[in-house]
Order: sequence, then C-alpha cells, then structure tokens
Amino acid sequence: MSGHRPSYAVIGDPVEHSLSPRIFAHFFDELGVDAHYTALRVQPQELPSLVQKLRSGVLAGVSVTLPHKESIVGLLDDLHPTARRIGAVNCVARLGGRLVGHNTDARGFRLALERAGQPLAGTRLVLLGAGGAARAAAFAAALAGAKSVAIANRDPGRALRLVRDLCQTGWAWPEGEAQRALEGEGWRPSAAGPSGRSFVSFHPLETPALQQAVLHAQVLVNSTSVGLGTGETPLPPGIALPPGLVALDMVYRPLSTAFLRQVEAAGGRVVDGLWMLLFQAAEQFRVWTGRSVPAAMVERLHEELERELRA
Repeated sequence: MSGHRPSYAVIGDPVEHSLSPRIFAHFFDELGVDAHYTALRVQPQELPSLVQKLRSGVLAGVSVTLPHKESIVGLLDDLHPTARRIGAVNCVARLGGRLVGHNTDARGFRLALERAGQPLAGTRLVLLGAGGAARAAAFAAALAGAKSVAIANRDPGRALRLVRDLCQTGWAWPEGEAQRALEGEGWRPSAAGPSGRSFVSFHPLETPALQQAVLHAQVLVNSTSVGLGTGETPLPPGIALPPGLVALDMVYRPLSTAFLRQVEAAGGRVVDGLWMLLFQAAEQFRVWTGRSVPAAMVERLHEELERELRA
C-alpha cells in the first residue's frame, strides 16, 4: 500500500454548509479507507486553477456542487456516459492521469424516491429549477419511464435547453409550448411517435402557468437553492397543492424546509434532501475506491445526521 494519503474535497460557492466532509469521513473510517476529505470554497474564476490541482495530484478527486456542475464539464478530459448525457458533473475522478467527470446525482435522486416508496416509472413529475441537479433529476426520470416531466424555471431559455437535450436522447417527447418551440428550431417528430416516452414540458415559475401541472403531479421536486438557510419556498404565491403529493427537496439545511412543510400541510409526503445527498455520496465513494457503501450504513448515518440537524 502506498504511503501517500489521498485527499478529496467538495468544491462550490458557498460550501461552508456542506455535510460532505462529515459523510465521507464516516465512510472512510467505517470502511477502513485511509483518506482525507475537506470543503473548498471555489469561486467561478478559480475553477480552472482547482482543476490544475487535480491534474497535479494534489487532489485525488472532488465532489462538485453549486455553481460548478455544468461549467466544469469543459475543463475535463472525459465524461462517464451518464454525465455526458446529462451535461452536468458532480464528481471528478483521476484515472490514469486523466480527469473523468461523473454524475451520481441521478442515482441518488432515484434511490431517495424509491426508498420512500415512490418509483419514477409511470410518474407525473414537476421539477422546480433547470440547473445541474435538475438536469440529473430530469434525465433519471425520463430514463426510468416517467409519464411526464414538467420543468419550471425563471429562465425559460435554460428550461428549453433541458427539454431539447432530453428529447435528443429519444427518451422524451415535447408537448405544449415546448413542442412549438422545438418545431420552430426545426425539430420534427420521429415516425415512432411518443409511445413509451416521457412527455416533457416547460413553464414559467409562476402560479397561473404552473398550477395545472402541479395539480396533476404525483412528485414535486425542488432542485433550486431557494430555502438554503432561509425560510423561503421556491413555490410561487397562492399555488394550490394536491393531497397525496410526494415532495423531495434537494436543500437539506434546514432539514425541514419551508417547501416541505408547505407540502405536508397540504396532505403530502416529504423526502428530505439528506437522503439524496447520502445516496449520491455513496456512489461517489464507489467511483473513487471501487467499494460499495452498505445500505445499512447509509440508514444509520441518516439517523445520526437527522438528530443533529433537528437539534
């Protein structure tokens, strides 16, 4: 065994709130891996120099969070097929001197919902946001055979780009304004038609435009940073929520966000952001070490962190 102790880090801005150092320290300790993990605040203009540290071996790998999940893609040597399809990276590994980008958010998202008894197959899903984490959720839903994915974002251009990328995979079929927008760009339906594909649409993050999609949804997901350390909710004012809705918030500080409380008050079930964080971290651990994190360890760590976050 080499005497060199590998170092890993989570990079983002902000990053002080991140639980990743705590999570990976637990994984390394419990599974007997001699490695170090820290949090590094990296502003957008500092990202290229951080990548150079990876190339030089100062860091063995990094977890990537806001705002770098999309911008880091062009700085890497290669992408895992999942990351290439999604167009966003949340994990970088050094492989034979090359930097390879991975996306473990998609798996983490799927497993968090499945643990709550909500599979993605056949589901009507509304997704708030269109950034890197939203892309992972949307691709995971389409690949799993979701009935529909409605994307709500303040920037319609960014939402349309996600719709376009989903449709290019062949897993999704645009509807409504999304279809008209893509046809205006020259998109033409294939002879195979929409059978077996997820219908995908986009909406402004406003009550009148979003209301019908939410009323017909089974799953509602917040992939924005709204609510991080605040009492804000990403939902527009006055929106009605149907009972029986399952909501997942990717924000985990606080654990019980205003968004999740809003869904609970309407009679829905909630999945806190810690589950997705833990499941995607376990997959990163596997990418870096080749070893799997036992499911029971994830459950125990969630219990431990939940007690602390609710204290």
